[in-house]
Amino acid sequence: MRRSRSSALLVLLAACPGTRTAGTPACPQDRTVVIGSQDDVKRHAACESLSSLTVRTGAPVDLTPMSTLVTISGDLDVGPTVGVEELKLSELREVGGTVRIASNTSLHGLFLPRLEKAGRIEVEANASLTTIALPRLTAVAGAFVVAGNSLLEIVDISALATVGKDLVVADNTALTLIEGGKLETVQ
Repeated sequence: MRRSRSSALLVLLAACPGTRTAGTPACPQDRTVVIGSQDDVKRHAACESLSSLTVRTGAPVDLTPMSTLVTISGDLDVGPTVGVEELKLSELREVGGTVRIASNTSLHGLFLPRLEKAGRIEVEANASLTTIALPRLTAVAGAFVVAGNSLLEIVDISALATVGKDLVVADNTALTLIEGGKLETVQ
């Protein structure tokens, strides 16, 4: 009898939401994940989906370890930051809300090589940004805005076919190339 109680207790404890094995990542689906340090990146590196992701920091942060992140149901918000030099989320395919990359002092490159859909795109006021690469992006439900990035030279949106609202590319004084030959519809 005592043995079966112990087994039942173990089963109950394993089912409790507060328990977790050391290797299980904390991938909250009910709140925004905020990245402020490399430890925060490590904590969420194994997540395949998040409700929202915000990066705000003065420290150097590399998001590359978040290579399993495929979907963000809400917003991806990066900025203001001073320590992020490159934003690369290699497996991210869909952002249901807004991709907002704004006021990042050291950011040189925005690379979302597998992103296919987003609710809205805003890339604004990034002092050092030279490259935006979204080569598989096919649809943006809302507006697509790239403005006030004074060093921006290249925007690769070569697969973009549909923008549901405004398409704005303005005040990017160094812009020399926009790859965007498949654009069919803009409201």
